[in-house]
Amino acid sequence: MLMVVCAAVCSSAQAAAQTVQISRLAVMPLAEGMPAPAKENTLSLLDCKETDLTSEGQTINPGAGAIVTGCLQKAMEKELSDRVVPQNETAGAEELLAYMKKTASIKAHALKLGAQVQASHIMAGTVRRYRERKGTAYGADLPASVAFSLYLLDVASGETVWSASFDKTQQSLSENLLDAAGFFKHGAKWLTAEELTRWGAEDTAAKLKKFRGGADKQ
Repeated sequence: MLMVVCAAVCSSAQAAAQTVQISRLAVMPLAEGMPAPAKENTLSLLDCKETDLTSEGQTINPGAGAIVTGCLQKAMEKELSDRVVPQNETAGAEELLAYMKKTASIKAHALKLGAQVQASHIMAGTVRRYRERKGTAYGADLPASVAFSLYLLDVASGETVWSASFDKTQQSLSENLLDAAGFFKHGAKWLTAEELTRWGAEDTAAKLKKFRGGADKQ
């Protein structure tokens, strides 16, 4: 059966009139899960500790955080070139600061990590869903589905200057004719979760690059 991806991708800026000058960007390893329902109404994701997040009621395959982080790192390097902190440098600093997952909020952890690698901005976030397809590229019983949320923090001020969310689940072409161009662009097949993630990472990086010039363009 022919298939296509039904996607919902959005980005926003807390200060739309502000120009964001990214001289050095670090991509923090993404967390997995979301705040528990009891905390979701009172705390934002960045206010939570990583150990407070839960995957209850969500599908997040093992290793999803590392996969999504890797895809984002490559996409950001493609768009921003040498302005992105190398992944091994960020990972090394993150290892030193691993204790903060239990003792500090995701925001505090991210800002400390950004300062450690001398970044002007750091991208933090979480994987909300990561479900692998069941079946083959040309005959899937269950489509892949990926969702993640991202926040760009100014390391000096601590402000969130940009955010983006990505949510994609593959559908058959007969179910969604509106995204036929995207369907054929990606090979007219059932994508894996990693392929969906790469698509989302590239879209996100392109949106961030445009936003750097001024107001976000959705």
